Amino acid sequence: MKTAPLFALVAFGALALPALADISAHLDPPHSSATFSVRHLTLTKVSGTIVIKEATIVLGDDHSLKEADATLDLATIDTGTADRDRDLRSARWFDVADYPLMTFKSTSIAPGANGSTHVTGDLSFHGITKPVSFDAAYTGTVTDGRGQTHVGYSAIFTLDRTNWNLGPGFPALIVGHDVTIDIEVDAIEG
Repeated sequence: MKTAPLFALVAFGALALPALADISAHLDPPHSSATFSVRHLTLTKVSGTIVIKEATIVLGDDHSLKEADATLDLATIDTGTADRDRDLRSARWFDVADYPLMTFKSTSIAPGANGSTHVTGDLSFHGITKPVSFDAAYTGTVTDGRGQTHVGYSAIFTLDRTNWNLGPGFPALIVGHDVTIDIEVDAIEG
């Protein structure tokens, strides 16, 4: 059996195949969300939303996550209570007059536990950038009636608000240090 010519044919055929390109996808804002919750007086959770202003993800041909970045508009903080929202936007908390945006930029993406994707990146807001890590779950791919392909990812993680100097005058007894973030992203390919 002559294996060398067969090997050469297979190798040449592999070189002749086009490389599979990465897929860029952009945020579908009405179908994406960023919510947060934090303990009040250690008894109850107060929750709210922040509008994701823009986000871009890069996917492999199998829809695996390769890159992610997002920008959130902190002026849109909404907890359902106008006085609390004004306070959160003030210099006592987020200081949106000086720091209107929260940004995330991935620095490393690798396979995670139970089929998830482990994402590490830089989270910047309130004038401070810190690394964060979390697992993101691929929730599926659907082509809508207009022929647009939607890709879904979700993630839940916790961060310590004191690492970004948020509410330094408020002890954990009044407002918990741990803030849970829940992200749902619907991104459209192309």
